[in-house]
Formats: sequence, structure tokens, C-alpha cells
Amino acid sequence: MTTGKNHITSLKWLHLIFGVVLVITFFLPWVAWKEIQVSAYHMAAGSFFQISESNFKLGNPFPQFAFTFYLFWLIPVLAIITTVLVLQNKKAALTAFLAGAMTLSLVTVFYLFTNTLIDLGVGNNAFSMLQPAAFISIVSAIGFILTALPIHGWLKKIIWLVIGPALAFSAYKIGESYVMSETFSDTEDLKADYTINATDLIREFAVNDSASNNKYKEKILTVNGIVSEAIVNSDSSVNIKFVDTAKYFINFPLEKNDYERTKDIRPGDAISLKGSLSGSSYSMILDSTSIDFKRSTLNKTKF
Repeated sequence: MTTGKNHITSLKWLHLIFGVVLVITFFLPWVAWKEIQVSAYHMAAGSFFQISESNFKLGNPFPQFAFTFYLFWLIPVLAIITTVLVLQNKKAALTAFLAGAMTLSLVTVFYLFTNTLIDLGVGNNAFSMLQPAAFISIVSAIGFILTALPIHGWLKKIIWLVIGPALAFSAYKIGESYVMSETFSDTEDLKADYTINATDLIREFAVNDSASNNKYKEKILTVNGIVSEAIVNSDSSVNIKFVDTAKYFINFPLEKNDYERTKDIRPGDAISLKGSLSGSSYSMILDSTSIDFKRSTLNKTKF
């Protein structure tokens, strides 16, 4: 009998330790995108996608749902509530399950999003970009769920362990699929609002970035130029860059269905591209400004 009570007491204190660690690691870096460290706190505070967009040109594809990220504040809140309830010898299994499951789901999102950034050339391995606090959070979340009292109910605990990552993975992949299959008017069939040389466009932005954004943003442009960089991504998409001597460059991400026509493009090739200009953004890491296009397509290989 005494042994059983000692076991329960040990689990209780272990449970409390896991809860405290969850709160602490929530505010520590979970991932490093190059020199930029991002924590779970950034997701809850709404700056996760702002960091990604300002530095790597990858923003939130569903900004209308950005308010839902505030729900991740529940992780430290529920962990603290659980700790208080356990110290008062009150039932706290549900709050522990929710805090643990939300932590595991958020780590899943961090990993998947980092993989997406890797496809854009940011780093080489998602696991190596995850920071120690992320792995500690995983262990703590699992421990927080498994040590929740009562001891029995292992099937329920296993379900809670799986449900967070499963829902996060499914939602992420559904969103990714939606973005990839989003239907636009075929850019190739649209008449360009402007036809311009790449160097001239870059210099126009360098002279007056704000005026150029106002003039060209969301307009269809045909851009002719000499390729400075051609990147074939792991997802079979191709990125074409036009670079000038100024700290500005044009970035054309071409669709996967253009892969066969664009995979052999090399630096020095004279090509014509068409797309919708989405705007310019400055990267402190690169100390340069990217003029970004979307819905891009190869117009012709020579002009």
C-alpha cells in the first residue's frame, strides 16, 4: 500500500516537473532559420509568419485565420492551471492532455513549415534546424500526458499523444494542397499590363520602392532579362532570379507544371517571364530587397 502511494507521489512530482518545463520551453527558441531563432511564443503572438515573410518571402497563406494562433497561449496557461490543480489534489487530467497535445501539434507545424522553407533554399535539414527546446518540449509534452493521474486509462493517453500531431499534419497538408491547387486565370493567356526589361524594373524599385509597388503590385508583367540564378527545388519547381548591381533582385517562382520547360534554364540565358508582381520585401539577413512574383510562367526562352 505504501509502495503504491510512493509511486503515485513520484508520478505527481514528475508530472509537475513536466508542466513547469513546458511553460519554460514555450518561450525558448524551437527552431533556427539561418541566424533567426523562433519560439512557440512567436506563433502565439502572431509574429511567426511575419518573421518568415520578411526574411524568406514565405507568409501565411490564410491570413484570415491568423487569429486562431492566439489559441497556442493555452499551452503555458493550461500547464500552469494543471500545476495549481495538482498541488491542490484536484483533477487535472483534461488540462494536462490539452496542453500536451497542443504542444505536440505545434512542434509538428514547426517541423513541417521548416521543411517548406528548406524547399526554398533555407537550410538543409529540418531536424538539424530544430533547437534543443523543441525536443525538450516533445519529451515534456509526452511525459505530461502519460503521468497525468489517474494512472490507468492508457488507451486514452495514447489517443491524446497521437491526436495533436495527426490533426496538425492533416491540416497542414490540406492547406498546402489547397495553395498548390489554387485556381487562377492562366497567366499565360493574360495580357500583360507592362512589358519591361529586368534591369530597368530593378533600378526603378531601387530609385523609389514605394512608388514602384504602388504602380506594379498585383499587375501582370512580362519581364525580359538575362538569368542570374536558376534554382531547381526538391518539389520540382524552379526559381529564376534576375540580379542587378544594386541590392535588389527579381524572384520568379515558376509553377510545377512549367517544370519540363524550365528545368534546363541556366544562368546567362535570355528569357522572358510573365507573372503577377506581389511586391518587394527587404531581408536583413541578405541585406537586399526581393521583387517577388506569383502565378509565374515562362513566356519564351529568348526575346
